[in-house]
Amino acid sequence: MGQQTEKLFERAKVNLDEDNHENALRLFNEVLNREPSHKKALRSKGLIKVLNNSAEEAEEFLLFAIEQQPEDDHLYQMLGTLYHNNEEPTKALEQFKKAVELNDSNAIAHQGLGMIYAQIFGEHQQAITHFNKSIEGNSNKAEIFFNRGCSYMLMEERAKAKEDFRKASDLGHTKSREMLKKYFD
Repeated sequence: MGQQTEKLFERAKVNLDEDNHENALRLFNEVLNREPSHKKALRSKGLIKVLNNSAEEAEEFLLFAIEQQPEDDHLYQMLGTLYHNNEEPTKALEQFKKAVELNDSNAIAHQGLGMIYAQIFGEHQQAITHFNKSIEGNSNKAEIFFNRGCSYMLMEERAKAKEDFRKASDLGHTKSREMLKKYFD
């Protein structure tokens, strides 16, 4: 990677951080014109596409990005999230699985798998396994504790559910407080 390309990438990143997506996209495109498989530029452009474009256009770009970087777990996880958010659970499941095959530490992909197994397939033990792996390295712990607590409730493991709802509540999760009041007070 050349110094000029890296400087362009850094300028693009600053624009992205400042929510100047139009300028960031222009600069990421310049980076990708110079280096089509630039991993971080592909991820960043993918993020902008997800945030600002139609699901179809975002999907098209992420599939292209995966062709450029087939070993990048973040791209699969982003595509899985896109599918999940657009109510395509089977496609989401496939992408999240690919992400964790490449990197078992991808907390967001494990969270996505947990959500799909719990909410779509009703496989709560499988969901709990993924929620457990997701807790490490994930900034959205309150939501994970809440979802894992729901799976424990459905498996009739009330003590574990109560513990998770309490943890989520301590982190400010409103629905957890409601669950504690409704089922444990």
